[in-house]
Amino acid sequence: MPSLKVLRFKISAAIGSACCILILLSAYTSATEVRQQQFTMDSPAAGEVFIEPLLSGEIPGVEATHIAITGPASYSESASDDHALVMLFLDGKGKLQFQGEEHELVPETIAMPISKEKITTHVAEGDTLHALSIRKHCSDQDLEDIKDFAARRSGGMYFKKFTDCESYKEAIKSPKTTSRTVLPKDHISRVAMGTVETMGPDEVGAHRHAMLDQLFLGLSKNDSTVIADETEAAFPEFTLLHIPLGSLHGVRAEDGKRMYYMWMDFFLTKEGEEWLKTHKPDTK
Repeated sequence: MPSLKVLRFKISAAIGSACCILILLSAYTSATEVRQQQFTMDSPAAGEVFIEPLLSGEIPGVEATHIAITGPASYSESASDDHALVMLFLDGKGKLQFQGEEHELVPETIAMPISKEKITTHVAEGDTLHALSIRKHCSDQDLEDIKDFAARRSGGMYFKKFTDCESYKEAIKSPKTTSRTVLPKDHISRVAMGTVETMGPDEVGAHRHAMLDQLFLGLSKNDSTVIADETEAAFPEFTLLHIPLGSLHGVRAEDGKRMYYMWMDFFLTKEGEEWLKTHKPDTK
């Protein structure tokens, strides 16, 4: 009969082995999850507005909502004391009314009201417009910081077509990639947005940024794959995808496939915006 000491050793060894097996199993079963949600692109009935929350609660303080309008109909939204608003018009056409002025809406246009006045979208009979509303909560420090942003002193609206935005280069992208800064920093505190476009075979190299949380928005005809750590996820057009915070991630487009997406950076601190210095001016 083994001694009590030996029995204790055997039991401890068995428990230790079981713990090791459990840890190994956990390592194999806890793959990085890439959460995403595809827009419902069906047109609402005439005269109706369809509102679809996307990835609710995925990033603290960020609300994303797909809005589809079939004319004749209108939709209004506004920023508030503690929430900034960005409207991304993705598909269809309409008119935007703000501060008594009217603007033509075409696909891939950004509008960011600087004041808290209402921004109204009008869609004519027979047309359907799809947009993404991004609302970002502003902390007390954010509200202090934006007082010094020169871009906000007009009190008007930041309004641009994506193709009119400045291009940049980045080491993790090939020379044939077109990247644009659609919403520069210092318009909304700790927020920046831009686009990436190329044809496969091509890729955005694997990189990591623990200083910011990030959403990807698949734009028209995007047909690529997002890689985050060991996980690969198909990334189609009109899809909102959350890059897991701190993951090693990249994007790949196969031969003949289009990569075209918007990145939305939500920095955890103001100092984290130093990351944007990796975006170099396009001198071509």
